[in-house]
Amino acid sequence: MPFAPAPTPIQCPFCRAQITVPLRQIVDVTEEPQLKSALLSGRLNAFVCPACHNRAALATPFLYHDASKELALVFLPMEMGFKDTDQQRIIGQLTKAVMSKLPEEKRKAYLLMPKQFFTLQGLLDAVLEADGITQEMLAAQEAKLQLLQQMLETSEPDAQRKLIQEHDADVDSAFLQLLSAALVSAQADRASQEFQQIMALRNNLLELTTLGKKVKVQQTALEVFQAKPDRDTLLTQLVQAQDAETRELLLTFGRPLLDYPFFQALTAKIEAANAAGNRAEGERLIDLRREIMGTRDKLDAAAKAALDERASLLHELVNAENPDEAVRAHVEEMDEAFFGILEANMQAAEQSGQQDTVNRLQAVADSISRAIAAAQPPEVRFVNTLLSVSYPDETRKVLEANRRALSPQLLDWMRGVAEDLKKNGRSDAAEHLSKVIELARELAPGAAPASAAAAAPAPTPAAPPAEPKPQILIAKR
Repeated sequence: MPFAPAPTPIQCPFCRAQITVPLRQIVDVTEEPQLKSALLSGRLNAFVCPACHNRAALATPFLYHDASKELALVFLPMEMGFKDTDQQRIIGQLTKAVMSKLPEEKRKAYLLMPKQFFTLQGLLDAVLEADGITQEMLAAQEAKLQLLQQMLETSEPDAQRKLIQEHDADVDSAFLQLLSAALVSAQADRASQEFQQIMALRNNLLELTTLGKKVKVQQTALEVFQAKPDRDTLLTQLVQAQDAETRELLLTFGRPLLDYPFFQALTAKIEAANAAGNRAEGERLIDLRREIMGTRDKLDAAAKAALDERASLLHELVNAENPDEAVRAHVEEMDEAFFGILEANMQAAEQSGQQDTVNRLQAVADSISRAIAAAQPPEVRFVNTLLSVSYPDETRKVLEANRRALSPQLLDWMRGVAEDLKKNGRSDAAEHLSKVIELARELAPGAAPASAAAAAPAPTPAAPPAEPKPQILIAKR
């Protein structure tokens, strides 16, 4: 059973406002695998002050537990200056809390001797080392992080462009992945200076670096195809693409269009080139056809392997003694392909009258819904609840129960969610959420004096009602 974060009253280190933040004292990645990425990305025990909007992370003791690797690590921040007796008391309390929730057979000796770390970086190194990541790899990653930070802190445009050009060779795919992770972390508040700085740096990297230019070409080709995703557009973009990576990207998205009419059109181009006496172009197109067929076969083989893997995972979950525990251990592996297989199996079982199989598959589906919901931040669970209840009567009840949480920051974030839903083709959900936001604006405590509104932190939305059953309509993973 997961350990819930503890609501903890603190004083914002920037504006001194009294706020309450959820703190993790037990980070059990066996129960909640998503906490590992939160820890490694600096999001664990992090918060945004609702009064001044500054972002910070609290240095507080916690125990990191990974049963699969028999890891028990305790973080005791050096700056808190704990005495030896206090250290032992905290370690004892945290260890006891973990062991009390474990069955007898899982209470192993490593839990009685957790390793102590006085710096967060030391604990992170131990976690990564257990994953097989060497110190050399960590040093290379740290160098990329420092370079990214240096680029972000170089606010003068000409100076930033010069710095980027000087480090062209250092901007590789791993560097761009770090940038993307930073962008995802900052996008909750798209109007923030941090988000704008990262976006500006991203645009400069795409414009100025060797890899960035290549990525930009790929993005442009993909955008043209996605604007009009038909055989003619796909074929035109493949013929024009200058590198194999761009062609493979196009084929990955356009695989359903690689049918007989597509290859007929390509053959017609080859014949036209030969008829015009352009044998070099004809040979190039023949090579392209061969490449397309090879890439198609590779994509099909990979897709089949992925489906087989997802089917095997579903079989494991259906036959697990504890579906909740099994789902939590594999929740990061569940994608659209997995859910497609789950739905197809449920339909097949229902049509053949296998009620026992239907019940077991439904139990897995319910466990997945609980696991995904538990992994979402409070504001995401809140919006999922609002989207799952009937509008406007039930919506009003949920909003009135959470009236104090309807801060301008929450409403702005909800508008961003509505925009994302619309961009992703989910117009109905976007329109529904827009109506919810308008109703929330009416109910928000805006009539309070401005000074009082500024001083009072926005509370976390209350837990959603037990009925109706919440649905996972948006996700933030």
